[in-house]
Amino acid sequence: MRGERHVRLVALAGLALLAGCSKCGKAGPQVEGVERVLPKGAVVVVVVPQVEAVGQKLAIVEKLKVAGFLAQLKGFADARGFSDALVGELGVDVRSKEALEQAGIDGQRAMGAAVLMTGHAYLALPVKDAAKLHTALETLSFRRLGAGAGGAQKAGEVVVKTFSPQAGQPPRLGYVLAHGYALVATEDAIGKLAMLATLPETDALSSDAKLKEAQARLGGERDLFAWLPPGSPVLGGVPVSSALVTASLTPQGLTVAVDAPWKGDPQQLAVLEARPGPELLGVLPRDAFLVARFNGDPQRLAPFTGELLGPYLSRAFAEAQFDVKSEVLEKLKPGAVVALSLAERPPMDRGLPSFDIRQTNPFTYAHLSGAAPLSSADQAWPTLEKVAQVSPRFGAQMQKAEREGTPVLLTSYAQGEGVHFAVKGDTVLFASPVQRLDALVKRQAEGGSPVAGLGTDALAVAVDLTRLNQSVRALPESAWGIGGFAIKATTVRWLDAMDDLKAVTVAVGAKDRVVQAKAVLKLGGAEAAKAP
Repeated sequence: MRGERHVRLVALAGLALLAGCSKCGKAGPQVEGVERVLPKGAVVVVVVPQVEAVGQKLAIVEKLKVAGFLAQLKGFADARGFSDALVGELGVDVRSKEALEQAGIDGQRAMGAAVLMTGHAYLALPVKDAAKLHTALETLSFRRLGAGAGGAQKAGEVVVKTFSPQAGQPPRLGYVLAHGYALVATEDAIGKLAMLATLPETDALSSDAKLKEAQARLGGERDLFAWLPPGSPVLGGVPVSSALVTASLTPQGLTVAVDAPWKGDPQQLAVLEARPGPELLGVLPRDAFLVARFNGDPQRLAPFTGELLGPYLSRAFAEAQFDVKSEVLEKLKPGAVVALSLAERPPMDRGLPSFDIRQTNPFTYAHLSGAAPLSSADQAWPTLEKVAQVSPRFGAQMQKAEREGTPVLLTSYAQGEGVHFAVKGDTVLFASPVQRLDALVKRQAEGGSPVAGLGTDALAVAVDLTRLNQSVRALPESAWGIGGFAIKATTVRWLDAMDDLKAVTVAVGAKDRVVQAKAVLKLGGAEAAKAP
């Protein structure tokens, strides 16, 4: 709890000055990068490469319709009004270079924050003018913490300036100058500032070879990065030795990337290594709003079958002595694809579906279509027939039938249709409802994915938010039920607010014992439309 309190208080100070408390005094030629005043061994370290860019990114967010809609829910006229209230509360308009300079902030330089292993947190902020910085901190301390009495703590040659409610009382805010930066902390963390100001370079983030290696692997521009170094308790039981997370925001989109060296079982990591497989994207329906592809080796999924199948299916297969690895995974090749399409008449009047398929049939909301390549077509039906024998154990019935001359395995359960199966050549097709399976069987493969932006990593997902938005708008009146005009009006209002959000893509893979992931939210607001 103490660490969380420190994080909140220091974060408030940092936002209020977001670049002003960096170094009390004008930066001279000895000024170093912010990594010099951040520790190599910490719980987490966050760095913003350029302070004034924060205001630029905030301006991008202000132009998004969804930001304006959320601001209205909070009682503001628009997103700009919310931002105005926020910076007014903080005391420094981070969108203005002049305001940053008036607060003593060097907007051209980087700022950072760290949470120590002790739970204490502090900010490292670049300073342009010492006197202005001191005034800004004094004002902030008085307004936010009720501490306007100045003081000082000496530790050798290091002087930590403090602010207390009254002279002689414990300080609530303090800062110290080091290497062109002001290190700012609150309450108990103030006692760590002198040590941090004299941090040896060998213990500083600037000498962290692991961080530099991760940055080189990810490459690209970044507006912010967070570093979880080796030994960070945040990593917990995750089998990675460290993690670098970067974020970049432009009018065209938000990109988040992760780089994490693997320290666990190499056999488990192998599931994220992309392997060549047949191209099946062309068989998917063109009206899909979501497409996913798995290019990893299906056999490598064996350790994760419990998580993938869930407790009910896992227990049913175990009781029937059905070995998923040998019966299913070993008979598949890389390249399985799946797609979701909005149902023609989803029951919107019932609200969002339950994630428990024992209570709700999800295929009444979204239709499923998919295909998986087989290592041997002769082995497909024996496996499907074994699954059919097990199906009563998980509350379903699977029966062999024929649809337009093609053998199929149809599934039903208490809530309606389940996932149906068919074999076409060396590919197993699966879908729900059955009309989607019929379409897959008849379909001649076309080129490319029905949703743009799908990557080639071991796991790739692409969601066309614009298509989903348009599909919901085009639903017939009957989908909204009797008296559903209110539900439709609310839904359309949300859709109007979110039409700047165009698409989402996610890619996860592994190479040279390093896991990498990237998520991109494509934006299409007015500012993005003007961009080249």
